[in-house]
Amino acid sequence: MGGTITIIGTGWSRGELTLQAVELLTGGAHILLHTDHCGCAEWLSERGIAYASLDTLYERCEDFDELARAAADAVTEAARSGDVLYCVPDVRDLSARLLTASGVQPRPRVVAGPPVEGALLALCRGETRMVEASDWQEYHLTPRENCLIRELASRELAAEVKLGLMAVYPEETEIWVMNGASEPQAMPLYALDRGALYDHRTCALIPAQRSVLALERWDFEHLNEIMRILCGPDGCPWDRAQTHQSLRTCMLEEAYEVIDAIDEGDMDHLCEELGDVLLQVAIHAEIARLHGEFDITDVTTAICDKMIRRHTHVFGADDAQSADQVLDLWSRNKMAERSQKTRTESMRDITRALPAMLKAVKVMKRSGEAGLRDESVRQAAERCARRLSALSVENAEEALGEALLDLAEMAFMLKVDPEIALNGAIKRFIERFDEIERKINAEGAGFDALSAETLRKYWDLVKL
Repeated sequence: MGGTITIIGTGWSRGELTLQAVELLTGGAHILLHTDHCGCAEWLSERGIAYASLDTLYERCEDFDELARAAADAVTEAARSGDVLYCVPDVRDLSARLLTASGVQPRPRVVAGPPVEGALLALCRGETRMVEASDWQEYHLTPRENCLIRELASRELAAEVKLGLMAVYPEETEIWVMNGASEPQAMPLYALDRGALYDHRTCALIPAQRSVLALERWDFEHLNEIMRILCGPDGCPWDRAQTHQSLRTCMLEEAYEVIDAIDEGDMDHLCEELGDVLLQVAIHAEIARLHGEFDITDVTTAICDKMIRRHTHVFGADDAQSADQVLDLWSRNKMAERSQKTRTESMRDITRALPAMLKAVKVMKRSGEAGLRDESVRQAAERCARRLSALSVENAEEALGEALLDLAEMAFMLKVDPEIALNGAIKRFIERFDEIERKINAEGAGFDALSAETLRKYWDLVKL
């Protein structure tokens, strides 16, 4: 390359030019402005200093990313003929970042100017997330931080940004908006797209909302904060009294309520029940933190680490093209992690607290992975029938247990969850029983007055 590139931050108004920028701009080098809609262009024109701008790129490019790449290419091309002063209102412009990361030699020099958000910085208290409006879809915001949005170039963009912000901050939050060197103006967040002027100088500051009581939406860390309050010295007596042991049945009940909501197909109910399960995770983690055992970050770290280790077909060199291959790979990775050398060890490692039928399905699954599996569901069903036909008072427990194990094998082969299947059968039984009761009551009879044979006839009628 023939010359050097110097990136100069000029600000938007003429009064924001620094002494260093003035010295460079009056030194006779080729000046290339990102846009001549700025105070720097006015200052140069008044002094008769020649410059060129890249404003024609705005019309040719379809989005900001393409514009930044085109601008960086134009500056690089211009530098082939000599030194170039590339003037941008803010050195954080994407085109400037592309130039500094391009590998061009010598490396572009950067002369920073005043930040485009200017006086808004004085209103920031605490941590502040600074983002460009065009990147609104990539925001990962938290209401615990100030958010300073730069380059609200249009009303349409401001409307999109507003919706993203209102998913985090309350819509009534008082924000500050300014354009160029104007004074910051206060307005509610919901009015962000109702201003008079939008261009690359328009910035907005959304102050942090650090009180959980001030919010309309809460994230996972808010849940942990609430649990710290409830389990703290001035919190809730019930929450403070809980232990891992006392909450065992709560976790089980909440998990089953999630299953009920799924079966109902009610997404609002499912959302609520998943929240209850998440609450159980949060309170166990807080109890553990208070006792110096672990904290919620240890919990999330453990599961993230497990997901990476077990999905070696995604994060490693293994290959799995089907769901069955993934499950087999998961099982092998799990055995390797736990130094299990035999399938028997993996069976004995199955959680003892599982309902017996679920545990049986897992045992059948792992025995099947070792090659011990019936050829068909029919074979398992026939074996189950033979066991039941030989049932007697003396061998009832053993025979029923073996028959249930056969049913577990069938459930595994049919990919049916036996707990869900049995709960469904129970629900249908209760519904049939209710219909019988209504029929009997409608006829003026009562259960106590009817024989078992008559009740069976009612039952058979309902089953039909």
